[in-house]
Amino acid sequence: APAVPRAAAARGVGRRTGSDVVDDAAVVDRRCALVAPATRSPSRRRRASVPARSTTASTTSLPSLRRLVDEITGTASSSLSSPGDAPPRTVFVGGKGGVGKTTVSSSLAVTLASDPESDLTVLIVSTDPAHSLGDALDVDLRSSRGRPIPMTDPLTGGRLWACEVDPTAALESFRSNLEAFDVDKLADALGVNPATLEEFGLREFAGLLNNPPPGLDELVALSDALDAERRYDAVIVDTAPTGHTLRMLALPEFLDTFLGKLIALRAKLSGLASMLQGIMGSDEAAQRARTIDDAMAKLEAFKVKMGGLRKRLTDESRTSFAVVTIPTKLGVAESRRLMSELAGQGVKVTDVVVNQCVGDNAGGDAGYYERRRAGQQRWIANLR
Repeated sequence: APAVPRAAAARGVGRRTGSDVVDDAAVVDRRCALVAPATRSPSRRRRASVPARSTTASTTSLPSLRRLVDEITGTASSSLSSPGDAPPRTVFVGGKGGVGKTTVSSSLAVTLASDPESDLTVLIVSTDPAHSLGDALDVDLRSSRGRPIPMTDPLTGGRLWACEVDPTAALESFRSNLEAFDVDKLADALGVNPATLEEFGLREFAGLLNNPPPGLDELVALSDALDAERRYDAVIVDTAPTGHTLRMLALPEFLDTFLGKLIALRAKLSGLASMLQGIMGSDEAAQRARTIDDAMAKLEAFKVKMGGLRKRLTDESRTSFAVVTIPTKLGVAESRRLMSELAGQGVKVTDVVVNQCVGDNAGGDAGYYERRRAGQQRWIANLR
């Protein structure tokens, strides 16, 4: 059995529990949580004395990131008591590569699942191609092949499920939904010349099959992982770095338009089937008509699935996005771009988590820490 999840053991946080990381944060304006890492002295390479609670430049104590946990818990609990089938509260955690997204997302998931009073069933999903969620939770998720598996540790009591999406399998699933519209395969099934179907504009769809847009595999895999969403009260999504995530989040709208065009060809293809019926025997023509109907039904089901995911992403009452960053020029610049892009896509950003912050009374090498902290505060101010 895997060990107790060590969600906080990743990248500069030290071996603490997920709850520790959540408590060791403070919030400003847009709910910007400042998290103090276990830093090292640059001269003596020893662990510095960093206070558990970080503060802003004004040294005013601020609410902790636990407010987000309480909010998720409250939303999830209300859906449990409501008569309808409300989807689970979902939080996407994203940002620049290497800023601690997996640490934050796994800490949130572990904290939510560790409260026996709330008794919430939590799913954490990683869509990052360079998966490290299994390392953060100290469990092998690669063998799950994209299927959620339960954590068996005593801390979460079987309430935490985790998975790393399998992009390869997801891409095959996507292709299986569209392969019936491959020009050559459809022409063979209908017994017509491929050139006839090319006149309908089907050739362009072959390009999507052979060269799918970046992020499509992660999107389909995420949708598959969330198929059994009724089992979960809260879902935490550990996303890929900024650019990859933005492409993934923009795809549902693209696919809706793209698949809509393909479905609009139903009338033309049905007309072709009727024409064939006059040439061939009725049984053979009927079989070929069923080929078109079956392919369309499969495609429409996939379109509905992607549309549901898009609706979920933009549902501010159930879904939010937490941006994770570090207080540097590059980290803040990329985070601001991410927040702007997300707003343009209708995705609500509720929290900004700033990792690797130096506390206002950090010990050792005082001059170094004072300069570093002053620099960090300048960039944190740009996030407000």
